[in-house]
Amino acid sequence: MKYTALIPLVLCAPLAQADWYWAPYTETASHHGHGRGAKQFVLHNATTEQQPDVALIHSDLVRETLRLDGNRLKLRPTGKNNYHLLLATAKGQRYEYAAARYLYFNGRPVDTSPTDLLAAPQASLVLIPDPLPREHWKYESQKSYRYRATFNGAPLANQPVLATTTFGSTEILHTDAFGVLEVHIPDDFPEVVPAKRATPPGELKLFISLERGGVDYQFSLSSRYHASAKHWKSASAGALVLGLGMFAGFVVNRRLPSHDRRRSKVK
Repeated sequence: MKYTALIPLVLCAPLAQADWYWAPYTETASHHGHGRGAKQFVLHNATTEQQPDVALIHSDLVRETLRLDGNRLKLRPTGKNNYHLLLATAKGQRYEYAAARYLYFNGRPVDTSPTDLLAAPQASLVLIPDPLPREHWKYESQKSYRYRATFNGAPLANQPVLATTTFGSTEILHTDAFGVLEVHIPDDFPEVVPAKRATPPGELKLFISLERGGVDYQFSLSSRYHASAKHWKSASAGALVLGLGMFAGFVVNRRLPSHDRRRSKVK
């Protein structure tokens, strides 16, 4: 992803107005992943006039209706394993808005799969991961991921999508002829700690908007992403090589005759 000078011009278009999105609370942003505790989120830019309907679609496809506290929401563990879908929707005579976020919970196994969850009804205009990261995998910088854009179930070809991150990366992407979008997550962390999961994650937001028959359709999909594992793996590999080099030098030195290890005196 990269910053482009076209972005300020595009901000006037309907695409940039798709500004509903889910994000974790600031104070708990690093604790809402594959954990067992409560997950806390805020629905940004939603107004009380729009009266969003909020639901959590469980991994077994049970749909749980939720209520916002202002724009905030606290989710307790469902006791079910695998991905869940947090969804906010609002529909009026001239608009249909939706914001989605996939969450992972630990718990008892279910008979359904993430593929079944991805097929669950969401909104007229949707952007769906293709596929979701596998269990214990996470979105990472320096990697590319695929999504599918559909409108009323049909692939949405050549559709612009606004991709942004919390660290300032912004880019306009486009779906291909089959409605498939490829997103390469930038390595835009201000500072990376070369240790596993030591760098606070960033947020990736994908916005898509469409106008049909006088109705403004908007959809957002948000997720967190981590610094590439290459950062801490390369650091670990470097330390290992250095350690092996020092050990090899020690062994060679030990094998030399004692008189060869003595420093020669200048006569």
